[in-house]
Amino acid sequence: MSLKIRKGISIFCFLVWFTLYALTGCGPEKGELHTSVGQKHIVGKASYGEEEQVLSGFQMIGEYAVKPYAIGGTNPPSPEPWSKKKKAYLTFDDGPSRQTKHILRILREKGIKATFFVTGKSSPELQAYYKLIVNEGHSLGNHTYSHNYSYIYSSVAAYRTDTEKLNDLLARTAGVRPDFFRFPGGSDNHLSRKAGGRHIMAKIAREMTNIGYQYFDWNVSSTDAAAVTLPKQDILASVRSNSRGKNQIIVLMHDDDHKTTTVEALPDAIDWLKKQGYQFETLSKSSFVFQFLHPPG
Repeated sequence: MSLKIRKGISIFCFLVWFTLYALTGCGPEKGELHTSVGQKHIVGKASYGEEEQVLSGFQMIGEYAVKPYAIGGTNPPSPEPWSKKKKAYLTFDDGPSRQTKHILRILREKGIKATFFVTGKSSPELQAYYKLIVNEGHSLGNHTYSHNYSYIYSSVAAYRTDTEKLNDLLARTAGVRPDFFRFPGGSDNHLSRKAGGRHIMAKIAREMTNIGYQYFDWNVSSTDAAAVTLPKQDILASVRSNSRGKNQIIVLMHDDDHKTTTVEALPDAIDWLKKQGYQFETLSKSSFVFQFLHPPG
């Protein structure tokens, strides 16, 4: 099936979804992300594969396919008239995984640095990647320890506790405590509402900002989360189309066992961005920031 046909199907499904949303006031993307059988809060981390399995087709479209620049976001990219220099911040969510070593190898070969928004891992083999990522000059960002939507979005205290739990692990294993993070699903995801109510994201964002954290969303999605394993050419097409017209881009990709095509697409994506004049940097509290949600005070 061609990319054009696939995009047509996605648009048609979104129109059906939007009609349901308008009629009912609660579209399918607001559906809950159920805890897997036997899963425990914090300890029972939902894997990427488990999350994908519980999202319906409508939810996948609502969360991943509607916005070309964002997953779950509501605000279009803001103009950047002040930004002349083209910068690209590659970000990888959900690792470490079996793909991490391949991602690091490609970044090393291309001579660029990236940012890894990691989660909590219990195996020594995967924990070793935390230190390796830092040693190779990349940045570590916090993506919560459990990545368990039903727990982390149940309250402000739960999110903060899970974040600090991961930072404690990173301090022990990599010698760093990140002061920036990314919300699982983005700062304006709707899957959080079942756990903590309509305004839980604004409450968490306000609290985490007040205690000194910075959070980052993204303004270029590779759309590699739209399927368990998205075709390589779809990932490349998304990076190209979603980065056009932007001087500063934060690119969302995933570091997950299933994301073999993300690894395959990465060298070509880097080469294309270089040809467009982008220079690659890592995220920090002083770098370009893109956020879907801007809570008051």
